[in-house]
Amino acid sequence: MANGKTRSVPVIAALFAFLIAMPGLAQDKTAYISTLDWPPYTGGDLPGGGATSEVVRQAFEKAGYQTDVAYRPWKRAIDMAKEGKEGVVAYFPGYHCRHQDGFIASEIIGNGPLGFAEHADAPIIWDTLDSIGDQQLKIGTVLGYANTDEFDQKVGTGWILAVPSNDDLTNLKKLTRQRIDAAVIDKFVLEYLKATEPSLKSSRDALVFNSKPLEEKTLYLCFRDDEVGRAMLSEFNSGLAQVDVDAIAEDYFATAFSQ
Repeated sequence: MANGKTRSVPVIAALFAFLIAMPGLAQDKTAYISTLDWPPYTGGDLPGGGATSEVVRQAFEKAGYQTDVAYRPWKRAIDMAKEGKEGVVAYFPGYHCRHQDGFIASEIIGNGPLGFAEHADAPIIWDTLDSIGDQQLKIGTVLGYANTDEFDQKVGTGWILAVPSNDDLTNLKKLTRQRIDAAVIDKFVLEYLKATEPSLKSSRDALVFNSKPLEEKTLYLCFRDDEVGRAMLSEFNSGLAQVDVDAIAEDYFATAFSQ
């Protein structure tokens, strides 16, 4: 018996080494990423975590990864990825990945039409951003959100009068009371909030999306620009190439707006 036990040790060691070498067994095949609550794109209480979260999940799945998503306020979500807190290596969805230095962008994970919410009884008329400044319109913005480079530059110079709030819902409430003339918002976010937010129920018809968009924004998953982040970026992009981003988003939005 003693000799039998001794002979089994090399076998066990070899089997252990084999298991370590097997992909997905000893390696952590989980992608730790962070985002914010931004329905219908992302949200901890949304089915599947939101439309864009579903795109990201399916892309990682194609690359052989599970996802672990941390939902935090926007700045904290970025900081988590920057500092690697809780293993987070990337944040999303960014219109770009320049919120802080040290990030690189994935291929496109979605699109969002960015423009102005306006009051149906007082629509704004504009052809250039300069005309918004000329009219001295009060435009609601969200603290920490990137809009368009030109818009943000004109806000920075004071040419466009921005009235910042903590979130889109607050801006829409201001708009219903006509405390602002318009609010920068994503079209799908506007429609989602109108469809699901009880506090907007009596004013849904008053909130409309201006016919002239600011920009058709593209969305990205932003990876930390280090060895781990670059490796994960490559695997994510390979998985993303195997999914239909537009089809996933369209199906999700149709479901969300039917509520």
